[in-house]
Amino acid sequence: MVLVNPNRLQPAPAPVALDYLASELERHGADVRLLDLSHAGNVQKAISDFFAGVKADLVGISIRNLDDVVFNIFTAAEIKPIVESVKRSISCPLVLGGSGYSIAPEQALDYFGVELGVAGEGEEALVKLVDYADVPEKYCEIPGLLWRENGKIRRNPLGMADVNSFHLAKRGKVCYRDYMYKKGRRGGTGVQTKRGCSNNCIYCAVPNIEGSTVRLRDPKEIADEMENLVGLGVNRIFIADSEINHPKEHAMEICEEFIRRNFRNKLTWQAYTSPGQFDMQLAEKMKEAGCDMTFTTLDSGVDDLLERWNKPFRTKDIVQYVNACRQTGLGASYCLSIGGPGENMDTLLKTLGFVQSLKPITVTFGEPPGLRVYPNTPLAEIVREEGFSPSNPNLSGKIIGNESLLEPVYYLSSQIGALVPVIKAYRKLGELHHKLVAR
Repeated sequence: MVLVNPNRLQPAPAPVALDYLASELERHGADVRLLDLSHAGNVQKAISDFFAGVKADLVGISIRNLDDVVFNIFTAAEIKPIVESVKRSISCPLVLGGSGYSIAPEQALDYFGVELGVAGEGEEALVKLVDYADVPEKYCEIPGLLWRENGKIRRNPLGMADVNSFHLAKRGKVCYRDYMYKKGRRGGTGVQTKRGCSNNCIYCAVPNIEGSTVRLRDPKEIADEMENLVGLGVNRIFIADSEINHPKEHAMEICEEFIRRNFRNKLTWQAYTSPGQFDMQLAEKMKEAGCDMTFTTLDSGVDDLLERWNKPFRTKDIVQYVNACRQTGLGASYCLSIGGPGENMDTLLKTLGFVQSLKPITVTFGEPPGLRVYPNTPLAEIVREEGFSPSNPNLSGKIIGNESLLEPVYYLSSQIGALVPVIKAYRKLGELHHKLVAR
């Protein structure tokens, strides 16, 4: 089987998902080859040269992102010619997957003109698809699979496999040194400590990608994986969970295992965190375990908005989080999500005043301000209720002809007044810059 990374965004993130998939496929006896196009100078030549020397029985392409989330750049449009080039170069089935694809699997399958797709995790699905790619009557047995039948797309439920049944510690298909830059002080790779998210934040697509059932990995297995990565030359690792500290007890167990293995003298690691389920005890343990930076979205300094946005924390939790990071010296970067439903100048000023009172070192604005509206999320339902049309003053992006929300649409409350046109102009500048420098 051939796995393809079509991501061309720079600086490039290492294709963690493909390494996970390759590890599980090889454990089940599959011969796996990786075509990583992230750093290719001539993409079309790289594809044709690769498949001239490789006869594949099945090809999988991982779509990491549909868009950049920030500047209204529809990155799927840049991946589409790559998918088409691969299709021309092979005579075997082609299957799409990845986190970006899984956000809108039916829509993406049509957009890319492909017959097969896997929504959600692919380890279990691809192992079965390797055997059943040419046996359509078996498709209904493959978790997360989408396929075309009688002119319609059929879809199986997401896979919910026991993550400890996967053997993810043996990674090595990806050349991680290619993803280091600034003399190794930047770059690296990701590691998952769990899958699934039981929260229901209005704008988040993670439950649609990984499911709402949280499945925790064994801390020893996680540490084994990181030891293996160190042996491959990796010295920076990002914990690629939605929040490492949900639940807190699991995060504590992970840190204790890292401490036993003396990771702080072997590597540095960073993680997304939540202000909920976070205290001095966890901050101290994370720092001792080698964590040098946490990233958390505070969202708002107004409890009414946090409740309205289905956030699993309140302002008192934010205060505890910031104080814990400051007092332990744990690095922390904070992000605000400004412009969601119910936001106005009064709530915005309260949020800015609240954050200023905490005196954090680094604060950024998410996306920039405004929320990307992903399909099948509570925010998408709010937009439908308000009216999905150009006349809705809270919406920007591609609205006409984009009812599926495949292309970027943003919710930016019109009640924040003069900031709205400034933010829209900022997105336009970013989009223009991308077109000028895109590879």
